Amino acid sequence: GFHLRSYQLEGVNWLLFNWWNKRSCILADEMGLGKTIQSAAFLRGLQSLPATQVQGPFLIVAPLSLVNQWQSELRSWAPDMNVVLYHGSADARDFLVQQEFYYTDQFVPKPTAVKLKKLNVTKFSVLITTYEVALKDVAVISKIRWRVLIVDEAHRLKNSKARLFEELAMVPREHCVLLTGTPIANATEELWALLHFANPSVFDDKDSFLEKFGEMTDAAQVNELHNLLKPYLLRRVKEDVEKSLPPKEETILEVSLTPIQKTFYKAIYERNTSFLFKGTKPSNAPSLMNVMMELRKCCNHPYLVKGAEDRILNEAAAKQLVKSSGKMVLMEKLLQKLFDGGHKVLVFSQMVRVLDLLEELLKLKRYKYERLDGSTTSSARLSAVDRFNRKSCQRFVMLLSTRAGGLGLNLTAADIVIIFDSDWNPQNDLQAMARAHRIGQTRAVRVYRLLTAKTYEMHMFHSASLKLGLERAVLSQNR
Repeated sequence: GFHLRSYQLEGVNWLLFNWWNKRSCILADEMGLGKTIQSAAFLRGLQSLPATQVQGPFLIVAPLSLVNQWQSELRSWAPDMNVVLYHGSADARDFLVQQEFYYTDQFVPKPTAVKLKKLNVTKFSVLITTYEVALKDVAVISKIRWRVLIVDEAHRLKNSKARLFEELAMVPREHCVLLTGTPIANATEELWALLHFANPSVFDDKDSFLEKFGEMTDAAQVNELHNLLKPYLLRRVKEDVEKSLPPKEETILEVSLTPIQKTFYKAIYERNTSFLFKGTKPSNAPSLMNVMMELRKCCNHPYLVKGAEDRILNEAAAKQLVKSSGKMVLMEKLLQKLFDGGHKVLVFSQMVRVLDLLEELLKLKRYKYERLDGSTTSSARLSAVDRFNRKSCQRFVMLLSTRAGGLGLNLTAADIVIIFDSDWNPQNDLQAMARAHRIGQTRAVRVYRLLTAKTYEMHMFHSASLKLGLERAVLSQNR
């Protein structure tokens, strides 16, 4: 059978302990430590332990990209449970409601079927659905009184005024477990929203919570918050629980702007539109409304500034592709070195257009690669991951978009992660690194972060590092 690691067993016991104490809670282990597995084992425990014997119904709400993973983990860890995946078209969902929600007189005598429905006995033990379907069909799922509601990637609930928060908060539930690797993305206000969702009667006054903990300025405040959180939130990080996990080392590689990038950067900075429009059609005129975004694009590659591609001479296009961006010059050299060293590489970028340009470079160099971004279907994702992880396919690089590409994926075949451009929210970069640096990794993971010296990108990276400091301060002792 399957074995839980000791910290996962502790996590399951903690979840069961909170169930006994009628206290909804937040499991906030760092990504890659198996929150899904612990939750599946918790539901199995509720169902099979003589003292509980809770058969369900249990509701799991997760991102679309993770519902299949939930289904397979439940199959592994709770094989006796009847699990229904509730998504798809309106007709398909309607059919599931008719056939799979309650016992009908096809299976049991009619009076029994009516009685079971009244007693809230569903035909399934677990219903897995997506955020989108939960919002569309909130009336349907609210007809059932759920013994446990589990919300995966629960940082989606960080805004207590958002529709998702309000609708899900109304779903009748006896107990609630929120799963998130990032309980504080930007501010303690977001943490309050999660605590309020889980235990609205305990955390009912946002103003007084923020008055106390809004500005984390001294150690006494941090200690007080730790003590308050202890019963409600459990967080472990890899370094604490997995002594066997090889280390992760991050190196910042600073590059300079090329002369052509400097010219464009300066023009954007000064909003010198006349220069930028020279030699381009009006439809290609740069959208300079968002100067910061344009500066970030320019740091990645001048081709990303609208109209710039027309202006950078179209001689040997491929050569020009590399030469006109400082980061591309470095990537060409770095990839060659990594290829010769027999490494496997994940490359993350915020921008789909950057992935296009990187793809050009990989084709030019005849490297075998895979690519995942927001437009990749879930079946294509699975086969791309499979090819990348399989030795015989000899894939050298996996290109991913930071936010959409890697969610919930296990890419431990890679031992190198390259962050081509940093995310404004540092948690997204950490999630990206966790695709390779997670349980099952046997080699040390090296992370290379590309930053353009003396630019807005540097300022952004330093701001993001400060945000990370806040989360570490609040959660560090709370493990």
